[in-house]
Amino acid sequence: MTGPEDRGEAEAATAAPQPFQPDYAERGATWPELVGLFAKLGVVAFGGPVAHIAMMDREVVERRRWVSREHFLDLIAATNLLPGPNSTQMTMHIGYVQRGNAGVWAAGMGFMLPAAAITLAVTWAYAELRDLDVVDAVFYGIQPVVVAVIGLAIARLAPTAADDARTRGVFVAALALAWLGLNELAVLALGALAGGVLYAAWRRPRGGGLLLGASPWLLGAAPQPSADPETVGQLAWLFLKFGVTLFGSGYLLVAYLQADLVERYGLLSTAQLIEAVVIGEMTPGPLFTTSTAVGYLLGGLPGAVVATLAIFTPSFLLAMLLGRIMPAVKRSATAGKVLRGLTAAVLGVMLAVAVEIGLRVIVDVPTALLAAAALLALLRTRLGAVALIPLGGLAGYLLVALGA
Repeated sequence: MTGPEDRGEAEAATAAPQPFQPDYAERGATWPELVGLFAKLGVVAFGGPVAHIAMMDREVVERRRWVSREHFLDLIAATNLLPGPNSTQMTMHIGYVQRGNAGVWAAGMGFMLPAAAITLAVTWAYAELRDLDVVDAVFYGIQPVVVAVIGLAIARLAPTAADDARTRGVFVAALALAWLGLNELAVLALGALAGGVLYAAWRRPRGGGLLLGASPWLLGAAPQPSADPETVGQLAWLFLKFGVTLFGSGYLLVAYLQADLVERYGLLSTAQLIEAVVIGEMTPGPLFTTSTAVGYLLGGLPGAVVATLAIFTPSFLLAMLLGRIMPAVKRSATAGKVLRGLTAAVLGVMLAVAVEIGLRVIVDVPTALLAAAALLALLRTRLGAVALIPLGGLAGYLLVALGA
């Protein structure tokens, strides 16, 4: 007797690829199968992009054979060349392989919308309860745990992002410039330029590789919004800028939010920012759904919708573009050089912001001990952020209740 999973595998095995599908799409997917799989992942995919991609590998490559293993690995590399959430872009590219441009939107929305809806519901509940004293006590314990999570994410990225003298130099320079207050987009652009120069073979690049690496800053270099626009309009602009210029780890979004919403425009406090990150960590799907939480806290339901659409829309458009130019991107030596410098600069900006947030959150001995304990648990146990954040909240409540 066969179960639902066996029947699903049998149906996938008999589905023929569509005429437009490339040879690395071993099997075809129906529309319900495509949307249903990524909607399911949008509900159950906790653990960040690495966990998301591992789930996709099992579901898309091993079980359904919608994409070959070689092409799946190529997609992972190619998404690192583009701004936006990597795991979400992976869903979009798989949708493109299966169903063209419409598949990009179907797969991406299937993955993003359930996660955004869950984030919105959690944020609404949080906003309703925010004035209770117990919430302050809980977040007193949660905040240092989040700092530890971000710090460890940076430490784990470091061996890859700064793997030789040149990338380490870019990392240190980016850290210094970000700490001195230089605009984070300028720091990233300089990092990308440094990568292109430091790894160049000193010949004029051909093709569009350099344009691919530089074009995301065209929007970021445009005039910044004034400090007094309508909140929803300002959210639309800022999150569109984030979506076009945010490379690398989703935790770079924290740096962007700190720089713009906290420091430049004063729309959020650092504590509120950490609270939004907590909601993003505690809900499934991409960490970019933190934008849903921030949008709701600042502009209600319209703010949540606008912020979410603004930060994700560029990824859909770039996914459709990448589907067409994938072979050229994979061969572009220039794009690879730019990416090396850019990745090191991303790490430097993230560390500068993490230190700044840490200094504001770790304010006494109990919060320092909580951060250290969370870091030790992350290193020595299998507990992840989803488990440690509630434990940190419980510890914060107990510390406040006991008068620590």
